[in-house]
Amino acid sequence: MALERRPAADLGKGTPTREALERLANRWTVLIAYSLEDGPIRFNDLKSRLGVSAQVLTRVLRDLERDGLVTRQVYAEVPVRVEYALTSLGGTMCSIVHAVGDWAESTAGAISEARLAYDRRPSPAQTVATGAAAMRDAGRQRSR
Repeated sequence: MALERRPAADLGKGTPTREALERLANRWTVLIAYSLEDGPIRFNDLKSRLGVSAQVLTRVLRDLERDGLVTRQVYAEVPVRVEYALTSLGGTMCSIVHAVGDWAESTAGAISEARLAYDRRPSPAQTVATGAAAMRDAGRQRSR
């Protein structure tokens, strides 16, 4: 399923493309977008659902609000109720988030197998030590 690739964009620090990719690549952005897709959610419900600290969630939500991807609605109630929702611009992330989720589900088994195979390999230090020992043994064999 190869997609036609566009010419490479300028990904220098501070460029719009890089900033948008960094926003989307933030793990909390993806999880927040996924959570807000079905409608507004209160701050504490979102915090509990994601298992994130209030400080991190506040920072990411402010960044998303600044980028026009999320709205924040404060209700004059006691206690104050604050809800977050995706904007129409933020909703455009949902298809990408779903595609990444589908990819994660379809490759999870292969990734687990690759990790197990990698973890069974000798460590680089062991490889160097084994190689050095083999060279030492070969040198001894030649000198006899």
